Amino acid sequence: MRTLRSLPITVPPLPGEALDSWFEAIAHRLRTPLSDLLPALGLARRVEAGDCRRDIPARWAILLRDHEAVGISHATGVHPEVLHAMTLAHFDGRALKIKQETRQVSRWHHWGRQAGSRFCPSCLDETKGRWKLSWRLGWMFACLDHHRLLADVCSRCGQMPWRRLHQQRYVPEPGKCAVPGQREERGRRHQRCGHRLSGVTSIELDSGHTLLAAQKLLTEIAESDSAGFGVYASVPQRFSALEVLADLRALSSRLLADAADSDLIDVLPHDTRAIYEGVQESLPEIAGTVPAKRSLTAPVQAIGIAAVLQVLGQSDVHAAGRELRGLIDAADPSETLKRLTGFHRMHGITALLSGVQLTAQEPMLRPSDQLRYRLPASLPSRPSPRGSLADQRVHKIPSCFWPGWSVLLSPPHGAYSRTFRPCLSASLALVGTRDDLRVITRRLGDVTNRQMTSKVLQLLQAQGHWAVVSKALVRLADHLDAYEVPIDYQRRRILDYTDLLPETRWRQVCEDAGVQPGQGRRLTVARCTLFEQLSGLPAHLAPAHFAITRPMDRPHVNYFAAFLTPEVRDGLHRAGADFLAQNGVESEPLVWEPPTGIANGLETAGQDLEKIDVGHLHQMIRSQTMTTEQAARELGTSHEAIRVLLHRSPAPAQPRPRSRRRNDGEAIRIAKQALSPDEFRRLYCAERLGLRQIADLVGVSRNVTRRLADQYGIEVREANATGPRKGYVDGAWLREQYLVRGRPLADLGREKGLSPSTMTRWAKIHGVPVTKVNGHTRPGLAQLAVQAREAPEILRPAFTGPGAWDRLREFAAVSGYRTLKEAAEALGTHHTTLITRVGRLRREIGHPLLIRATTASPMKLTPIGEAVVAAIHAATKPGPADA
Repeated sequence: MRTLRSLPITVPPLPGEALDSWFEAIAHRLRTPLSDLLPALGLARRVEAGDCRRDIPARWAILLRDHEAVGISHATGVHPEVLHAMTLAHFDGRALKIKQETRQVSRWHHWGRQAGSRFCPSCLDETKGRWKLSWRLGWMFACLDHHRLLADVCSRCGQMPWRRLHQQRYVPEPGKCAVPGQREERGRRHQRCGHRLSGVTSIELDSGHTLLAAQKLLTEIAESDSAGFGVYASVPQRFSALEVLADLRALSSRLLADAADSDLIDVLPHDTRAIYEGVQESLPEIAGTVPAKRSLTAPVQAIGIAAVLQVLGQSDVHAAGRELRGLIDAADPSETLKRLTGFHRMHGITALLSGVQLTAQEPMLRPSDQLRYRLPASLPSRPSPRGSLADQRVHKIPSCFWPGWSVLLSPPHGAYSRTFRPCLSASLALVGTRDDLRVITRRLGDVTNRQMTSKVLQLLQAQGHWAVVSKALVRLADHLDAYEVPIDYQRRRILDYTDLLPETRWRQVCEDAGVQPGQGRRLTVARCTLFEQLSGLPAHLAPAHFAITRPMDRPHVNYFAAFLTPEVRDGLHRAGADFLAQNGVESEPLVWEPPTGIANGLETAGQDLEKIDVGHLHQMIRSQTMTTEQAARELGTSHEAIRVLLHRSPAPAQPRPRSRRRNDGEAIRIAKQALSPDEFRRLYCAERLGLRQIADLVGVSRNVTRRLADQYGIEVREANATGPRKGYVDGAWLREQYLVRGRPLADLGREKGLSPSTMTRWAKIHGVPVTKVNGHTRPGLAQLAVQAREAPEILRPAFTGPGAWDRLREFAAVSGYRTLKEAAEALGTHHTTLITRVGRLRREIGHPLLIRATTASPMKLTPIGEAVVAAIHAATKPGPADA
């Protein structure tokens, strides 16, 4: 390797000067061509012997190798760090990307030029032709020192300077155009253009011009490697200069290519509109929409940057989206919007610019798609991959929306609660996902469907409530995704609720609370209320023996809210907790709702329950003439709000009359004075009065008469005994005598002292099929009675109606699977239907048959269940005919 020597004469570089411009100044000072100077700097080498071509780096202004910088430093005395700062590598990673191996500027971040450069004629005049490095950056379009736009081409030859290397055999002339001219004669060398570039004209700007402010902003972004203006300042995430400049480049090229002239002029600042109109007059070929290739000229590019800063300079993403939406051609809005916002797949585009694009499309998207793209959020985003997010979220969402949130979001004159709540749950699961609504509603238990959900969302949009509801749904979705939910609603949905709140437990709850249990309808409503709270499912999907499906039964649900007292509510909650523990659900609260503080700052469509005077509500509800509907009208709120609030905070029971408000000791003393042991035994045992009836006669509570019976040594009848009624007929005895032995109901009635019609009623109560009614034989039930007589004794209680053998065989098949859900899928039925059938068989047999599966163990049979399955297999080997 040849040892480099120091140059005899050198020229110091100017601040901000490009490396190749400095080389040109040195060559001019030494009066030598670049082909002779570059080898002296160590920048040229012979490729192979005998080859006269020299390998002169064409991109020395882009990147210098370390050894090259050392060689140049040795020859010129300039420090290597200063030399590196004179190349585009100074902006690498901040304003552009350079491929180190090839010294090329990456086309994905092409803000730096491979070749060619704009220039400021005034700067060239002051520095005698010295070239600034920053002029080679694509986003440099103005000179901040002389308040003018940069020039793009030589006014004589029409070519951009520095697009090619200097002709190596010529001595450079700084400040003059070095583009080769036309050959004058054959065999003669190309002549250079030679026009003095300081004489080229360019557009002058006022000191406070918008374009100068824009150029200053871009320079600050590149130098500080960050952006703190407009939409970029509205989000906590920090964006690099490379990302911000990529956004500006993508959006400016799209605006210049696809925005109509009239729309573009409207969005430009006033001082920039005149320049745009002047450019159109001087360059008539760019009239109309500006092709992207012409955006390389400084005036047009400056106009594009100014338009982009008007959009991205807004206070937040939504304001920027509205500004971008203003550029849509009213004659063809969908196609224009597609072109203006179709750059989201471009390399390097930030999520923030993608959010601006999505916000611009908001009026053209359906409500469901607005949820998918999270448009109400501060930063909209594209949906997650199909199935990933929705699968996780369905475990955190009940099938029917949380009651308190439903009241908060429900419009005053919207859909019914039983329709609105399932649709809100499906919409919440839809936020940020690609899943189809059919799939989501299926995961949530098929409580609603896609058509109904879409209809409810459209109704909210038509009534003007959609903006608030959608924001609340997105906030809720973000909260559920960020935090753990204490209830696994997916597990709650598949529990078997057949044995929820037995009648004995309900009577015990009412007895402890000091209220009347009422007729069977009140127990049904209590079961449905507890079912909805535990499962998150609506009441009509409860097990068949207590599901509320008829419209005429729904008012009783509202009456039950007024019936509730704190003691009854606590008793129901204890019963629900015991039920969950029996099914392997532990360490979960009975009910839960997300904090309503998530909706702070939103003008919700519904009623905030915290603003209702609970004490005043309790006084009205306990009034003898006030109903829940009247209370809702009196308080100016919805009936659903009153019902939900009374379930949260039940009204205390009215105090008993003064004569009954005694302590236990005084009450027992009074009862003993009124009832001697013989009198108590006569009323309770002989006349078959109940403890409550005896308590009403004396004026004390039922608990007092029960304690008095214990003191007198009188055995108290159990709740499921014959009770005070006479003529009770045992179901097992009736089935044995009527079905197995074939004795007529009339004979059995004479034996019990009852009429045939009464015996028929007892048979219906116990599920015993009656083969004759009014002397007419019922063939189907007669055949069922024959089957019951032929069946094993343990199976006979199951023959209460047609299809008994089908239900028994199905149960035997179900017992072989791990869970009831797997069994339902294998047998081609819905798991809720299967749960109902198994529950019916359990009630008919009179014993639990299955132990439901948990996360740790599969489903298994109880000892009675094993005996039933064995009897089914033994009895069905010959294949008995079914009814």
